[in-house]
Amino acid sequence: MKILDFLSTADTDNEDDVTRRSALRQLGRAGTALAAATIPFGLAGRPQTAQAQSAPSGVDILNYALTLEYLEESFYRQGLDAMTSGGSQLIQGDARTIYGKIAQHEDAHVQLLADTIDSLGGTPVSFTDSDFDFTAGGTYDPFENYATYLVLSQAFEDTGVRAYKGQAGFLAGNDLLTPALQIHSVEARHAAEVRRLRAEAGASLKPWITGVETGGAPDAVYAGEDNVTQAGVDQTTLGSYTSAQATEAYDEPLTMDDVAGSNGIAAPFFA
Repeated sequence: MKILDFLSTADTDNEDDVTRRSALRQLGRAGTALAAATIPFGLAGRPQTAQAQSAPSGVDILNYALTLEYLEESFYRQGLDAMTSGGSQLIQGDARTIYGKIAQHEDAHVQLLADTIDSLGGTPVSFTDSDFDFTAGGTYDPFENYATYLVLSQAFEDTGVRAYKGQAGFLAGNDLLTPALQIHSVEARHAAEVRRLRAEAGASLKPWITGVETGGAPDAVYAGEDNVTQAGVDQTTLGSYTSAQATEAYDEPLTMDDVAGSNGIAAPFFA
């Protein structure tokens, strides 16, 4: 069972109380499939970005995006509320202002996507904080350790950018493409800012992605980013570009299965 299996039925379900929790109950029946929480970020399944993805409906894509926005909004809000064992706020100083703004953006994205799905006659998925496990089964301690919080923030944002990119082609010629791209560009700004915060905290990290360099984040988030061929042309043949420079100039997409499959990047973070 995959998280995304539920997304394709949410818009046709007649029950008023269809929620993400019901999807998670379905996932629970898969037994140990979601016990992949012991394998951080679905490392058992390297994303196969070159594989074709069957065309989803517009509502499917919006519910998929809404899933990721709920996850991010919950993560940032809980981080802002978290207190260390010493009684101080987990996130302090300028970083607190930045994360507060990012949390506001994610909440706005949730509202826009849910309202749009409603306007299309679909059923938007829904979450509560208890639907998530940001420790991934005890692997991480993001609300106790600021360094861990930064790493997961980087991973979620970089995943979000690639996830939106992976669906853009299915919205070509559709009115939904514009709001999707508007959100996508803001997620990219978040990703660059979060990477800057990590660099300020001592991580060897740039605002852009070089090959499959992770900066300490899980490998699965960056699988496929070492691609140097764009539009059928090897970018390293166009002059003096190195492989590193060619990969920095382009981001690679992720499919729904890469992100929301049972071994996908997001799977370990659902309770």
